[in-house]
Amino acid sequence: MNTRRITLIVAVVLAVGTGLLLLRYLNGVNQQATTQQAAVVLKPIILASRTIAKGEKIAPDMLTKTQRPANEVEPDALGDPSQTKGDIAIITIPLGATITATKVGQPAELGITVRLKPGMRAVSIPVDRVKSVSNLVQPGDHVDVMASVSKGPGIPPRTYTIIRGAVVLAINSQLEQSGATPPPDSGAAATVTLGVSPQQADLLTVADLNTTLRLALRSPQEPVRSLPAEALEFADLGSAQSDKPSAATGTVLPPLYPAPAPAVPAAANVPPPAMPAKAPVLSAPAVTVIDGDKVITGGV
Repeated sequence: MNTRRITLIVAVVLAVGTGLLLLRYLNGVNQQATTQQAAVVLKPIILASRTIAKGEKIAPDMLTKTQRPANEVEPDALGDPSQTKGDIAIITIPLGATITATKVGQPAELGITVRLKPGMRAVSIPVDRVKSVSNLVQPGDHVDVMASVSKGPGIPPRTYTIIRGAVVLAINSQLEQSGATPPPDSGAAATVTLGVSPQQADLLTVADLNTTLRLALRSPQEPVRSLPAEALEFADLGSAQSDKPSAATGTVLPPLYPAPAPAVPAAANVPPPAMPAKAPVLSAPAVTVIDGDKVITGGV
C-alpha cells in the first residue's frame, strides 16, 4: 500500500469524524434552544393604548391586549380587559404602559369626591339608630329626608318630606356596603353623608339646625320623582314663604325671618272740612198747667 492511498484514507476518516462531531454539536445546540424556548412561558397582559389621566374611568378602547415572557412581566399585571370593569386610574398611566392592579382601582379607593357628579354637593347630618332606619341604610341607597317641626305648646308637630331620593354616599367614613343585612350591633351610624343639589344643601343645613331630621329608606325600583317634595315651614320663624319653588327639587324654601308689615303712609296734614253753621234754635216760653193736684210744665 503506497503512501498516497494511506493519506487519502486518513483524510476520509478525519472528514467523517469531523462531520459526525459537527452534527452532534448542532443537534445539541438545537436541543438546548428548544429546551430554552419551551421554558419561556408567555403571559397575556394589557397595555394602555393612550395616556389615561388620573381619576379617568377605564374603558375597553383605552386598552390593548398582548403577550410577553412571564419573566418580563410585572407581578401584578392584569391580563384581561374585563378585570378593569368599573375601575378608574389611580395614577396617570402613559401610553404603552402595562396596566397593573396598583394603577387602577374602584372609585372608593380615591375618596368620596369621585362619586360626586357635577352639580352635586356632599352634606353630612347626624343620625342615630332610629333616624337611620335601625342602621340598615347603606352607601348607595336612596332615602327621603323628613323634617319634624314643632308648632308650639299644645300643638302636635308636623313632618315635611323636604328631599326625596337623595343618594347615600357614606355612613360615617364607610364608602362601601358592609353587606346585604349587616349585624344589628356592627358600626352604629353617627353621621350619614348625602349627595344633594346646592339648593338642597342649603335647605338641609337650615332644617338640621331648626328641626328634627329622620331618614326614610326608598325602594330601588321606585322612581325618584314619584312624589313631590314638601315645603318646609317654621312656626318660630313665621309661616310666610316665598312662592318661588326650588329649581332642583320643587321645594318652596322658607324665609329666615317673617316679612315686615308694610308701612302705613302718613295721612296728609289736611284740615277737616268745615261743618255748616246751624240755625239757632229758639226755645218756646214755658207754660205751667195745674190740673187738680198735678203740676205740668210744658211749652207751646
